[in-house]
Amino acid sequence: MTILGAGLLASSHEARAVDCLAVTSDWDSRGREVVSVSPTADADVRATCGRLIARVRARDDARRNVNVSATYVEFDDPRDAAEKRYNEWIGGVVATMDFDRPITLSENEKVEDVLILESLYRSRRLISAAYSRWLCCGAHGFSAGGSINIDVASGTLVSPQDLLSLPAVADQCWRQFAALPGPLDGQGDLFKHDYPMDRPFSDNDFAADPSNPPVRGPVVPSVEKTVRLFHSTLKRSSNWTFTDRGAAVGFGPLLGYVGADFDCILDNAALKQMARPGVSVPP
Repeated sequence: MTILGAGLLASSHEARAVDCLAVTSDWDSRGREVVSVSPTADADVRATCGRLIARVRARDDARRNVNVSATYVEFDDPRDAAEKRYNEWIGGVVATMDFDRPITLSENEKVEDVLILESLYRSRRLISAAYSRWLCCGAHGFSAGGSINIDVASGTLVSPQDLLSLPAVADQCWRQFAALPGPLDGQGDLFKHDYPMDRPFSDNDFAADPSNPPVRGPVVPSVEKTVRLFHSTLKRSSNWTFTDRGAAVGFGPLLGYVGADFDCILDNAALKQMARPGVSVPP
């Protein structure tokens, strides 16, 4: 999710690194949470973020068991390739939602598809955004999400390995997951059993094509299995989200469907230790 020097943040609007959204929540008359997403009211932040406009799309359906809505922001009259790329990304996600097609349901069925833009971050070099999405119901409802990290200068996707040492990130995330508490033996102990690691991660672990990591033998608890997981997760830009406080990397439900998602949280102090030469923090 290159990056600005921390000492430059207050020097000009162009050099600042800021979070661009104000997100609040309330409850409607049906007892459903309603989230409001809007550009921040701070004038200096708005000058850095660009011309943003709040969007709300909702299915016009009086049935209490149907709830389809999207709450997000777009750049108004995009000024450059990066703003255009962001608008295409969030617009493409919203386009997958069913606002118009007839939906036939029995009395006990319901449909929910709720998308919320959770964050939008901008600096001189980076736009980073993430959304959450709740879909319900087949056998189970489930949450989904996505993110994008765009180089402001080119409008292309940012590669995390160009910013940070991925072995250092992997070491930090593995230790973070291994220390997680939980019921019985704890999530950390279960994680260490399923994803063992008896050595530090190395550059060689991240040398291959992230879309085609090396596979040798069955996927059983092993160091090789762990390396494949961290390789494919950390090299994929869409797993990363940046804010002015640091970064987060989503690994998904590593312990199965019933387990919680594993998110590695890296504050700016940690990122400074992992930054590649010439790359400053915060991003």
